[in-house]
Amino acid sequence: MKNLLNYSLSLLLIFMFSTCNTKSPYETWKEAAKTNIRLLPKYGLAKKSPDQIKADQEFVKSAILASGTAEKAADNYVKFGFKYLNEGNLQTSMYRFNQAWLLNPENSDVYWGFGSVYFKFQDYYQAVLQYDEGLHISPKHEGILKDRAIALRLTKKAF
Repeated sequence: MKNLLNYSLSLLLIFMFSTCNTKSPYETWKEAAKTNIRLLPKYGLAKKSPDQIKADQEFVKSAILASGTAEKAADNYVKFGFKYLNEGNLQTSMYRFNQAWLLNPENSDVYWGFGSVYFKFQDYYQAVLQYDEGLHISPKHEGILKDRAIALRLTKKAF
């Protein structure tokens, strides 16, 4: 009986210590974003290298060629972003929203997408900041208004 108690106590301690050092998916995301600007909205507004700038220009050119206009291409990439978001692939989702932003930074759906990624991570404050950028462009955007209201309500519950 004493051995069983010691064994159970040991398992409990191992479990407690193993879960204490585990990072949340969002903590892991933020850590990765320090070296991967594609995980940040608008690429973190980072200064890009000449190679990155060239790659962006080539991407924009090919996306416009495929879709006809930058606006249509951006709409397509927003759709891809929400598709990946709904599948739970937040990394690829953020990549697509960033590509949509490259194509058309005045597309309010891009900011809805950025905010939605943060919303999935339950970082409602950052979500609201992104939603606000989208509302600056399109003040009556129903999707953003709805999600922003939910995020604000959840933010208040967190405090």
